[in-house]
Amino acid sequence: MSISEEQAKEVSSLKIPGYKIQRMIGQGGMAKVYLAIQESLDRKIALKIMTPPLDIDHSLCERFLKEGKIVAQLSHPSIVTVYDVGCFGNYYYMAMEYLGGANLKQRIQQQAPLACPLKIIRQVASALGYAHAHGFVHRDVKPANILFKEDGTAVLTDFGIAKPLTAHTQLTAVGFCVGTPEYMSPEQATGKKLDGRSDLYSLGVVFYEMLTGQKPFIGEDAIATILMHAQSPIPSLPSQFATYQPLVERLLAKDPNDRFEDAGALITFVDHFSGLAEREVVQKTGTSRLFPTQVMAGETRVFIEPSPEKKSLIHRTRRWTMGIGLLAVVFVGTYLFFSPRL
Repeated sequence: MSISEEQAKEVSSLKIPGYKIQRMIGQGGMAKVYLAIQESLDRKIALKIMTPPLDIDHSLCERFLKEGKIVAQLSHPSIVTVYDVGCFGNYYYMAMEYLGGANLKQRIQQQAPLACPLKIIRQVASALGYAHAHGFVHRDVKPANILFKEDGTAVLTDFGIAKPLTAHTQLTAVGFCVGTPEYMSPEQATGKKLDGRSDLYSLGVVFYEMLTGQKPFIGEDAIATILMHAQSPIPSLPSQFATYQPLVERLLAKDPNDRFEDAGALITFVDHFSGLAEREVVQKTGTSRLFPTQVMAGETRVFIEPSPEKKSLIHRTRRWTMGIGLLAVVFVGTYLFFSPRL
């Protein structure tokens, strides 16, 4: 049986009252996303369904339902809209706004033309600021969780590991962290108390990746990557994007106190900075798009390789196993469970 035949059989077996499921459009660690029709309103929606194994911790099912309830409280043009959430039989489901285009991760991988990166950053920062003002930190800002409306507006999704800023639970205990290592702030990676500035750090990683096509810190494994976020110097952008370096430096500062105070401060900076930055990039590259196909004479499109010093840091991390053993065990298990495959 082919993959498409298996998926068709799987789709035909799914029955959620009120929804006609058409096809799978995405997959994560424990959930799959389907294009479906909400029959009462005859509209397309994205239906996220989790089918937990029999031995799963029930709290993880509650986490799934919590995501829907969190997002339902947040009404913002750059936050995905949730229409319904519930449980039917063994299926936990969430009905969301359907956004049919490629996500930011896919666009970066395809080197697809994008609008000015600052516009995307501003829209996501606005969404984060709204979430923070309502008491939630996202904790998993990354390109795969940024979708686009038909008019090009960036939309933040997947609040599955979002956490109330005032919560005091074991999930924030030292040595426990959830998220995606390539986008984690240093304080998130070490299980420290978080605020909105952690999300801004993750947004800085996204910004860097939009400009260069790669992430600023890549280790040999998840733990090495985490340590690079905490220890390695912020890499320099290619010369054609050097105008953006001050913004990258603020967003990726190791100490939260050296970052923007909040999303509003970031937006204010971007609004004052965007015109000058775009003009300078156009002068150097001949275009304001990401991934320009033409480069000015004397300029070379480069993807930054770690320096010898940074590479040696990766190897030195092997010596630190005793110090981070507990973090490694807890993180890897959590990461494998929640990590998306998109």
